[in-house]
Amino acid sequence: MIKILVAEDEPKSRQALASRLRGILGENALIEQAANGSEAVSKTAQIQPDLVFMDIEMPLKNGVEAAAVIKRQRPETHIVFLTAYDRFDYAVGALRSGGEEYLLKPISEADLRETLQKFFHVAPEKAHEASPFEAELEVWVCQHYTEDAALEDAAASMGMSPFYFSRQVKAATGKTFLEFVTAYRIQRAKQRLLSTELPISDIGRAVGYPDSNYFTKVFKRAVGCTPSAYRASKS
Repeated sequence: MIKILVAEDEPKSRQALASRLRGILGENALIEQAANGSEAVSKTAQIQPDLVFMDIEMPLKNGVEAAAVIKRQRPETHIVFLTAYDRFDYAVGALRSGGEEYLLKPISEADLRETLQKFFHVAPEKAHEASPFEAELEVWVCQHYTEDAALEDAAASMGMSPFYFSRQVKAATGKTFLEFVTAYRIQRAKQRLLSTELPISDIGRAVGYPDSNYFTKVFKRAVGCTPSAYRASKS
């Protein structure tokens, strides 16, 4: 399984990049996020990513400082720096701290795919490009899937009536809002089942199902087997 960490302090940019990566790599990749340099260091120790997309300007530890720590602790992790500033001194500092690429934001689709191709030999083809509505929907679900994600709240966040929003979701994704959220939760559950040894109940809570029995029921309906059986079948 490919493991990627997106370290970026701006929430929408971070979630948008994570969403694009999931769209390219699918459910066979674990995409985690960190909101600052210190969290990037701790998340790297936790999930041991193959690749970190690291913003340079972040609080607590900046990206260059965080990268230096990560490369000392886990030299095999690849680091790609992200910045909005096309400055030579930024590039030099980034590469000296262990970075292997230096990408300007916003990252183009070509640059993103070329980077993934370089490290993982995947994704050279052009995938379906999400509409602005789909992108905003995925960002909202990414932010709220661990909660009691309500259609009315999502609709309000996008300035739409629940009825119109519901129709837009169905037209854009082919799923109802609940089906879309459920599919997202199950995808994240699968990633955690294969990449961690957390108990099933903890994984259920982490993806928005505090009742472990209900989580097992929903997972089995979606996947065809229980979470435990899914984990065992892939080990």
